[in-house]
Amino acid sequence: MRRIKAAMGMVAVVTAAIASTGAAAAPAQASSTYCQSQGGTYLCQYGMAKTTLADGTTEEFVIGTDNAVWSNWDSSDGTWNGWVSLGGVLKSQVYIYSFGDNDPDHFAIIAEGSDGTYWARERAHNGTWSAWEGRCVINEDFDGCQ
Repeated sequence: MRRIKAAMGMVAVVTAAIASTGAAAAPAQASSTYCQSQGGTYLCQYGMAKTTLADGTTEEFVIGTDNAVWSNWDSSDGTWNGWVSLGGVLKSQVYIYSFGDNDPDHFAIIAEGSDGTYWARERAHNGTWSAWEGRCVINEDFDGCQ
């Protein structure tokens, strides 16, 4: 739990860094622009997050047209598993947070929920996922959590 709280602090830092660069935020538009990948459709405005596991597997995360996080990963033979929903009702890109424990199979995904709270799910080394846990609301000045 402490690790996910640290991850949420990292999201605040990342958000503040993005805001300070003057980069335009993705428009909060109706889901009118869709992208395709590996047979799935997702909301382009939130992009795709990727990570590489210890065995070389690439895992991708997107926000689907249902506003849930979806994941897909490749196999050693080059085929893809197929999209699997990780649930949630989200309105931001997916961030991947590494815990710094030198274990690329252990990380968290974090995204802003429709309620304004940043939500996280932790992936254990064995591939199991925790339930979604809400952590904080990023305030308008991007200087931490309220």
